[in-house]
Amino acid sequence: MGILVDVLKFPDPNLFIVCKEVSVFGAELKVLLTAMYSTMKDNRGIGLAANQVGLNLRMFVMEGPKEEKILLVNPKITKKSEAPANLKEGCLSAPGEFLILSDRASWVEVQFQNEKGEPQRRVFHGIHAVCAQHEIDHLNGKSHLQSKTIPKAKRKELAKKWGLKLK
Repeated sequence: MGILVDVLKFPDPNLFIVCKEVSVFGAELKVLLTAMYSTMKDNRGIGLAANQVGLNLRMFVMEGPKEEKILLVNPKITKKSEAPANLKEGCLSAPGEFLILSDRASWVEVQFQNEKGEPQRRVFHGIHAVCAQHEIDHLNGKSHLQSKTIPKAKRKELAKKWGLKLK
């Protein structure tokens, strides 16, 4: 399966950092991304952000349509639909917790670099759009468990369960 790394669980402070842009591309970055992807697959996830494995780097991996391996470095959402996705999302850092966030767009356009530093642009739909939004939130130090789109009573319950601060 490849190199596996530990996935951090809430309330680990690494999950709340705003990750730094990646500026060095090469073999080491490819090894890190490959280890992240193997870890994501081993944990039955479809996305994994760098800070979920303790790396302060602006990158994430995801499984795309038809089990495509997608490595996104320095990702930014450049466009998104106004229509909500209304899909359940989970998180490898909060196993077993599934939520629907009403502010997730049904499609997003993401600008990023691949592992070689080459500029890329992709549009993701449905669960892949939700995944991209979720992972980019991680890179911005945000947790879906604290989303203001979740009713306050449920946010309080999640905060207590996962050791989080209410926002």
